[in-house]
Amino acid sequence: DSIQYTFGLITVMNDMSEFYSALGKKDSALVLSKKAYKLAKEANSNEKVLKSLIALSKLEEGALGKKYLEEYIRLNDSLLENERAIRNKFARVRFEVDKIEADNEKLTKERLLFLSIAIGLFLSATLLYIVITQRSKNRKLKFIQQQQETNEEIYNLMLAQQDKVEEGRTQEKKRISQELHDGILGRLFGTRFSLDSLNTANTDEAIKKRSQYINELKTIEAEIRKISHDLNSDFISGSSFIDIIKTLIETQTKVYQLDYTFKEDHDINWEDVPNKTKIHIYRMLQETMQNIYKHANANHIKISFQLKNNVILVAIEDDGSGFNVNKARKGIGLKNIDSRVRDVGGKAEVFSKIDIGTIIKITIPID
Repeated sequence: DSIQYTFGLITVMNDMSEFYSALGKKDSALVLSKKAYKLAKEANSNEKVLKSLIALSKLEEGALGKKYLEEYIRLNDSLLENERAIRNKFARVRFEVDKIEADNEKLTKERLLFLSIAIGLFLSATLLYIVITQRSKNRKLKFIQQQQETNEEIYNLMLAQQDKVEEGRTQEKKRISQELHDGILGRLFGTRFSLDSLNTANTDEAIKKRSQYINELKTIEAEIRKISHDLNSDFISGSSFIDIIKTLIETQTKVYQLDYTFKEDHDINWEDVPNKTKIHIYRMLQETMQNIYKHANANHIKISFQLKNNVILVAIEDDGSGFNVNKARKGIGLKNIDSRVRDVGGKAEVFSKIDIGTIIKITIPID
Protein backbone atom coordinates (compact mmCIF):
# COMPACT_ATOMS: atom_id res chain seq x y z
CA ASP A 1 0.00 0.00 0.00
CA SER A 2 2.87 2.35 0.81
CA ILE A 3 4.43 1.79 -2.64
CA GLN A 4 1.12 2.38 -4.39
CA TYR A 5 0.66 5.56 -2.37
CA THR A 6 4.15 6.77 -3.31
CA PHE A 7 3.54 6.05 -7.02
CA GLY A 8 0.22 7.85 -6.83
CA LEU A 9 1.82 10.85 -5.14
CA ILE A 10 4.56 11.03 -7.79
CA THR A 11 1.95 10.89 -10.55
CA VAL A 12 -0.06 13.69 -8.92
CA MET A 13 3.07 15.84 -8.55
CA ASN A 14 4.05 15.35 -12.18
CA ASP A 15 0.53 16.14 -13.34
CA MET A 16 0.33 19.26 -11.13
CA SER A 17 3.75 20.34 -12.44
CA GLU A 18 2.47 20.12 -16.01
CA PHE A 19 -0.66 22.03 -14.95
CA TYR A 20 1.32 24.88 -13.31
CA SER A 21 3.69 24.96 -16.27
CA ALA A 22 0.75 25.38 -18.61
CA LEU A 23 -0.51 28.27 -16.43
CA GLY A 24 2.90 29.93 -16.60
CA LYS A 25 3.71 29.27 -12.91
CA LYS A 26 7.16 27.95 -13.61
CA ASP A 27 8.47 28.12 -10.02
CA SER A 28 5.61 26.03 -8.62
CA ALA A 29 5.96 23.56 -11.44
CA LEU A 30 9.72 23.29 -10.82
CA VAL A 31 9.26 22.58 -7.09
CA LEU A 32 6.74 19.83 -7.77
CA SER A 33 8.93 18.24 -10.49
CA LYS A 34 11.95 18.16 -8.17
CA LYS A 35 9.90 16.51 -5.40
CA ALA A 36 8.50 14.00 -7.88
CA TYR A 37 12.03 13.29 -9.15
CA LYS A 38 13.34 12.69 -5.60
CA LEU A 39 10.47 10.37 -4.65
CA ALA A 40 10.81 8.45 -7.93
CA LYS A 41 14.53 7.90 -7.29
CA GLU A 42 13.80 6.66 -3.76
CA ALA A 43 11.07 4.34 -5.06
CA ASN A 44 13.34 3.03 -7.87
CA SER A 45 10.61 3.81 -10.44
CA ASN A 46 12.50 4.40 -13.65
CA GLU A 47 9.34 5.34 -15.52
CA LYS A 48 8.51 8.09 -13.01
CA VAL A 49 12.15 9.25 -12.96
CA LEU A 50 12.15 9.61 -16.74
CA LYS A 51 8.95 11.65 -16.68
CA SER A 52 10.32 13.93 -13.95
CA LEU A 53 13.64 14.38 -15.78
CA ILE A 54 11.99 15.40 -19.04
CA ALA A 55 9.85 17.92 -17.14
CA LEU A 56 12.89 19.34 -15.30
CA SER A 57 14.87 19.63 -18.55
CA LYS A 58 12.08 21.82 -19.91
CA LEU A 59 11.61 23.91 -16.75
CA GLU A 60 15.29 24.51 -15.90
CA GLU A 61 17.29 26.76 -18.16
CA GLY A 62 20.91 26.68 -19.23
CA ALA A 63 23.39 24.08 -18.04
CA LEU A 64 21.08 22.67 -15.36
CA GLY A 65 18.34 21.95 -17.90
CA LYS A 66 20.91 20.34 -20.17
CA LYS A 67 22.14 18.24 -17.24
CA TYR A 68 18.63 16.89 -16.60
CA LEU A 69 18.22 16.14 -20.30
CA GLU A 70 21.53 14.26 -20.45
CA GLU A 71 20.54 12.24 -17.37
CA TYR A 72 17.23 11.44 -19.06
CA ILE A 73 19.05 10.23 -22.20
CA ARG A 74 21.49 8.06 -20.19
CA LEU A 75 18.73 6.46 -18.14
CA ASN A 76 16.52 5.90 -21.17
CA ASP A 77 19.40 4.33 -23.14
CA SER A 78 20.26 2.11 -20.18
CA LEU A 79 16.67 0.93 -19.88
CA LEU A 80 16.50 0.24 -23.60
CA GLU A 81 19.75 -1.73 -23.43
CA ASN A 82 18.43 -3.80 -20.51
CA GLU A 83 15.20 -4.43 -22.38
CA ARG A 84 17.17 -5.46 -25.45
CA ALA A 85 19.30 -7.84 -23.39
CA ILE A 86 16.19 -9.43 -21.90
CA ARG A 87 14.68 -9.84 -25.36
CA ASN A 88 17.88 -11.45 -26.61
CA LYS A 89 17.89 -13.83 -23.66
CA PHE A 90 14.31 -14.84 -24.36
CA ALA A 91 15.18 -15.16 -28.06
CA ARG A 92 18.03 -17.55 -27.23
CA VAL A 93 15.76 -19.59 -25.01
CA ARG A 94 13.15 -19.64 -27.74
CA PHE A 95 15.77 -20.68 -30.28
CA GLU A 96 16.87 -23.59 -28.12
CA VAL A 97 13.26 -24.65 -27.59
CA ASP A 98 12.61 -24.38 -31.34
CA LYS A 99 15.73 -26.45 -32.03
CA ILE A 100 14.56 -29.18 -29.70
CA GLU A 101 11.12 -29.11 -31.31
CA ALA A 102 12.71 -29.20 -34.77
CA ASP A 103 14.85 -32.20 -33.81
CA ASN A 104 11.79 -33.98 -32.50
CA GLU A 105 9.88 -33.12 -35.65
CA LYS A 106 12.78 -34.36 -37.80
CA LEU A 107 12.84 -37.66 -35.93
CA THR A 108 9.10 -38.01 -36.37
CA LYS A 109 9.40 -37.27 -40.09
CA GLU A 110 12.16 -39.86 -40.48
CA ARG A 111 9.95 -42.47 -38.90
CA LEU A 112 7.08 -41.44 -41.14
CA LEU A 113 9.43 -41.58 -44.12
CA PHE A 114 10.45 -45.14 -43.39
CA LEU A 115 6.81 -46.08 -42.97
CA SER A 116 5.89 -44.27 -46.19
CA ILE A 117 8.65 -46.08 -48.09
CA ALA A 118 7.35 -49.40 -46.93
CA ILE A 119 3.81 -48.50 -47.87
CA GLY A 120 5.04 -47.06 -51.18
CA LEU A 121 6.84 -50.27 -52.10
CA PHE A 122 3.70 -52.20 -51.37
CA LEU A 123 1.55 -49.84 -53.40
CA SER A 124 4.09 -49.82 -56.24
CA ALA A 125 3.92 -53.56 -56.50
CA THR A 126 0.16 -53.40 -56.39
CA LEU A 127 -0.11 -50.68 -59.04
CA LEU A 128 2.52 -52.12 -61.38
CA TYR A 129 -0.02 -54.23 -63.15
CA ILE A 130 -2.36 -51.25 -63.62
CA VAL A 131 0.50 -49.14 -65.02
CA ILE A 132 1.45 -51.79 -67.56
CA THR A 133 -2.11 -52.28 -68.72
CA GLN A 134 -2.69 -48.53 -69.05
CA ARG A 135 0.53 -47.80 -70.95
CA SER A 136 -0.78 -48.69 -74.36
CA LYS A 137 -3.91 -46.65 -73.73
CA ASN A 138 -1.84 -43.65 -72.66
CA ARG A 139 0.27 -43.89 -75.81
CA LYS A 140 -2.84 -43.81 -77.90
CA LEU A 141 -4.17 -40.76 -76.04
CA LYS A 142 -0.79 -39.00 -76.41
CA PHE A 143 -0.78 -39.66 -80.14
CA ILE A 144 -4.25 -38.18 -80.47
CA GLN A 145 -3.18 -35.12 -78.47
CA GLN A 146 -0.07 -34.60 -80.62
CA GLN A 147 -2.19 -34.88 -83.73
CA GLN A 148 -4.55 -32.21 -82.40
CA GLU A 149 -1.64 -29.91 -81.55
CA THR A 150 -0.16 -30.38 -85.02
CA ASN A 151 -3.48 -29.58 -86.65
CA GLU A 152 -3.83 -26.47 -84.49
CA GLU A 153 -0.30 -25.31 -85.41
CA ILE A 154 -1.01 -25.78 -89.13
CA TYR A 155 -4.24 -23.82 -88.75
CA ASN A 156 -2.44 -20.98 -86.96
CA LEU A 157 0.21 -20.88 -89.71
CA MET A 158 -2.53 -20.67 -92.32
CA LEU A 159 -4.15 -17.80 -90.43
CA ALA A 160 -0.80 -16.01 -90.08
CA GLN A 161 -0.10 -16.43 -93.79
CA GLN A 162 -3.54 -15.10 -94.64
CA ASP A 163 -2.94 -12.10 -92.37
CA LYS A 164 0.34 -11.38 -94.17
CA VAL A 165 -1.40 -11.58 -97.55
CA GLU A 166 -4.12 -9.21 -96.38
CA GLU A 167 -1.52 -6.85 -94.89
CA GLY A 168 0.38 -6.82 -98.18
CA ARG A 169 -2.79 -6.07 -100.09
CA THR A 170 -3.67 -3.27 -97.71
CA GLN A 171 -0.20 -1.70 -98.00
CA GLU A 172 -0.28 -1.97 -101.78
CA LYS A 173 -3.71 -0.34 -101.92
CA LYS A 174 -2.43 2.44 -99.67
CA ARG A 175 0.68 2.94 -101.84
CA ILE A 176 -1.33 3.07 -105.08
CA SER A 177 -3.84 5.43 -103.43
CA GLN A 178 -1.00 7.76 -102.41
CA GLU A 179 0.55 7.65 -105.87
CA LEU A 180 -2.76 8.46 -107.52
CA HIS A 181 -3.65 11.19 -105.03
CA ASP A 182 -0.24 12.81 -104.70
CA GLY A 183 1.06 12.45 -108.24
CA ILE A 184 -1.59 11.81 -110.86
CA LEU A 185 -4.44 13.85 -109.39
CA GLY A 186 -2.15 16.81 -108.77
CA ARG A 187 -0.94 16.84 -112.34
CA LEU A 188 -4.48 16.32 -113.69
CA PHE A 189 -5.66 19.22 -111.57
CA GLY A 190 -2.93 21.51 -112.88
CA THR A 191 -3.42 20.44 -116.50
CA ARG A 192 -7.18 20.84 -116.30
CA PHE A 193 -6.78 24.28 -114.78
CA SER A 194 -4.45 25.30 -117.61
CA LEU A 195 -6.77 23.95 -120.31
CA ASP A 196 -9.69 25.81 -118.73
CA SER A 197 -7.75 29.06 -118.95
CA LEU A 198 -7.04 28.42 -122.68
CA ASN A 199 -10.45 27.05 -123.55
CA THR A 200 -11.73 30.29 -125.08
CA ALA A 201 -8.49 31.31 -126.79
CA ASN A 202 -7.80 30.47 -130.44
CA THR A 203 -4.41 32.05 -130.87
CA ASP A 204 -1.41 30.12 -132.13
CA GLU A 205 0.14 30.30 -128.72
CA ALA A 206 -3.03 28.93 -127.11
CA ILE A 207 -3.19 26.10 -129.63
CA LYS A 208 0.46 25.30 -128.94
CA LYS A 209 -0.10 25.27 -125.17
CA ARG A 210 -3.20 23.11 -125.54
CA SER A 211 -1.12 20.67 -127.53
CA GLN A 212 1.47 20.65 -124.76
CA TYR A 213 -1.17 20.00 -122.13
CA ILE A 214 -2.68 17.21 -124.24
CA ASN A 215 0.77 15.63 -124.35
CA GLU A 216 0.91 16.04 -120.60
CA LEU A 217 -2.39 14.16 -120.30
CA LYS A 218 -0.89 11.38 -122.41
CA THR A 219 2.06 11.27 -120.07
CA ILE A 220 -0.29 11.03 -117.11
CA GLU A 221 -2.14 8.22 -118.87
CA ALA A 222 1.13 6.33 -119.26
CA GLU A 223 1.94 6.84 -115.59
CA ILE A 224 -1.47 5.49 -114.56
CA ARG A 225 -0.82 2.45 -116.73
CA LYS A 226 2.53 1.91 -115.00
CA ILE A 227 0.94 2.11 -111.56
CA SER A 228 -1.83 -0.30 -112.55
CA HIS A 229 0.83 -2.84 -113.59
CA ASP A 230 2.70 -2.32 -110.27
CA LEU A 231 5.85 -0.97 -111.86
CA ASN A 232 8.44 0.87 -109.83
CA SER A 233 8.67 4.18 -111.58
CA ASP A 234 12.24 5.42 -111.34
CA PHE A 235 12.04 8.87 -112.83
CA ILE A 236 15.35 9.90 -111.31
CA SER A 237 17.70 8.19 -113.73
CA GLY A 238 17.10 10.46 -116.75
CA SER A 239 18.30 13.69 -115.18
CA SER A 240 19.53 15.09 -111.90
CA PHE A 241 17.05 15.13 -109.07
CA ILE A 242 17.42 18.80 -108.28
CA ASP A 243 16.56 19.69 -111.91
CA ILE A 244 13.41 17.63 -111.62
CA ILE A 245 12.52 19.46 -108.40
CA LYS A 246 13.10 22.84 -110.05
CA THR A 247 10.92 21.83 -113.00
CA LEU A 248 8.18 20.72 -110.64
CA ILE A 249 8.29 24.00 -108.70
CA GLU A 250 8.37 26.15 -111.85
CA THR A 251 5.50 24.27 -113.45
CA GLN A 252 3.28 24.18 -110.38
CA THR A 253 3.85 27.81 -109.36
CA LYS A 254 3.18 28.99 -112.92
CA VAL A 255 -0.08 27.10 -113.08
CA TYR A 256 -1.11 28.23 -109.60
CA GLN A 257 0.08 31.83 -110.24
CA LEU A 258 2.42 31.86 -107.25
CA ASP A 259 5.72 33.65 -106.73
CA TYR A 260 8.39 31.44 -105.28
CA THR A 261 11.87 31.38 -103.78
CA PHE A 262 13.95 28.22 -104.01
CA LYS A 263 17.17 27.57 -102.11
CA GLU A 264 19.22 24.43 -102.59
CA ASP A 265 22.19 23.03 -100.70
CA HIS A 266 25.03 21.99 -103.00
CA ASP A 267 26.50 19.85 -100.21
CA ILE A 268 23.72 17.32 -100.75
CA ASN A 269 24.91 14.49 -103.00
CA TRP A 270 21.62 13.32 -104.43
CA GLU A 271 23.30 10.34 -106.09
CA ASP A 272 23.84 8.88 -102.61
CA VAL A 273 20.21 9.39 -101.61
CA PRO A 274 18.02 6.31 -102.24
CA ASN A 275 15.52 6.64 -105.08
CA LYS A 276 12.72 5.77 -102.69
CA THR A 277 13.56 8.82 -100.56
CA LYS A 278 13.79 11.11 -103.61
CA ILE A 279 10.45 9.90 -104.93
CA HIS A 280 8.81 10.61 -101.56
CA ILE A 281 10.35 14.11 -101.44
CA TYR A 282 9.05 14.85 -104.95
CA ARG A 283 5.54 13.66 -104.09
CA MET A 284 5.48 15.58 -100.79
CA LEU A 285 6.43 18.82 -102.55
CA GLN A 286 3.80 18.21 -105.19
CA GLU A 287 1.12 17.52 -102.60
CA THR A 288 2.09 20.53 -100.49
CA MET A 289 2.01 23.00 -103.39
CA GLN A 290 -1.37 21.69 -104.46
CA ASN A 291 -2.71 22.15 -100.91
CA ILE A 292 -1.29 25.69 -100.79
CA TYR A 293 -3.12 26.62 -103.99
CA LYS A 294 -6.40 24.96 -103.01
CA HIS A 295 -6.61 26.10 -99.38
CA ALA A 296 -4.06 28.76 -98.42
CA ASN A 297 -4.82 31.66 -100.83
CA ALA A 298 -1.10 32.42 -100.75
CA ASN A 299 0.88 34.75 -103.02
CA HIS A 300 4.42 33.56 -102.32
CA ILE A 301 6.08 30.32 -101.24
CA LYS A 302 9.61 29.55 -100.06
CA ILE A 303 11.17 26.13 -100.56
CA SER A 304 14.60 25.21 -99.25
CA PHE A 305 16.85 22.17 -98.93
CA GLN A 306 19.60 21.96 -96.33
CA LEU A 307 22.02 19.24 -95.21
CA LYS A 308 22.91 19.09 -91.52
CA ASN A 309 24.57 16.15 -89.76
CA ASN A 310 23.58 13.71 -92.53
CA VAL A 311 19.97 14.86 -92.28
CA ILE A 312 18.14 16.54 -95.15
CA LEU A 313 16.01 19.46 -93.95
CA VAL A 314 13.16 20.44 -96.27
CA ALA A 315 11.25 23.63 -95.44
CA ILE A 316 8.12 24.83 -97.27
CA GLU A 317 6.71 28.20 -96.22
CA ASP A 318 3.75 30.20 -97.55
CA ASP A 319 2.14 33.55 -96.72
CA GLY A 320 -1.41 32.23 -96.91
CA SER A 321 -4.38 32.28 -94.58
CA GLY A 322 -3.12 29.58 -92.20
CA PHE A 323 -5.20 26.90 -90.52
CA ASN A 324 -5.82 24.86 -87.37
CA VAL A 325 -3.08 22.22 -87.47
CA ASN A 326 -4.90 19.72 -85.23
CA LYS A 327 -8.02 19.74 -87.39
CA ALA A 328 -6.11 19.71 -90.68
CA ARG A 329 -4.17 16.58 -89.74
CA LYS A 330 -7.32 14.59 -90.42
CA GLY A 331 -7.15 15.54 -94.10
CA ILE A 332 -5.72 13.11 -96.63
CA GLY A 333 -3.03 15.58 -97.76
CA LEU A 334 -1.21 15.86 -94.41
CA LYS A 335 -1.83 12.18 -93.72
CA ASN A 336 -0.05 11.26 -96.95
CA ILE A 337 2.87 13.54 -96.11
CA ASP A 338 3.21 12.02 -92.63
CA SER A 339 2.99 8.53 -94.08
CA ARG A 340 5.69 9.20 -96.67
CA VAL A 341 8.02 10.79 -94.13
CA ARG A 342 7.66 7.87 -91.72
CA ASP A 343 8.26 5.44 -94.58
CA VAL A 344 11.80 6.82 -94.98
CA GLY A 345 12.47 7.18 -91.25
CA GLY A 346 11.91 10.95 -91.14
CA LYS A 347 9.75 13.42 -89.28
CA ALA A 348 7.32 16.15 -90.39
CA GLU A 349 6.34 19.23 -88.35
CA VAL A 350 3.63 21.72 -89.31
CA PHE A 351 3.43 25.25 -87.90
CA SER A 352 0.57 27.54 -88.93
CA LYS A 353 -0.95 30.83 -87.78
CA ILE A 354 -4.21 32.28 -89.00
CA ASP A 355 -3.72 35.16 -91.51
CA ILE A 356 0.07 34.76 -91.27
CA GLY A 357 0.96 31.56 -93.06
CA THR A 358 2.22 28.03 -92.72
CA ILE A 359 5.63 26.35 -92.41
CA ILE A 360 6.17 22.65 -93.02
CA LYS A 361 9.53 21.29 -91.85
CA ILE A 362 10.59 17.81 -92.95
CA THR A 363 13.71 16.03 -91.67
CA ILE A 364 14.96 12.88 -93.41
CA PRO A 365 18.13 11.01 -92.36
CA ILE A 366 20.32 9.75 -95.20
CA ASP A 367 22.68 7.42 -93.31
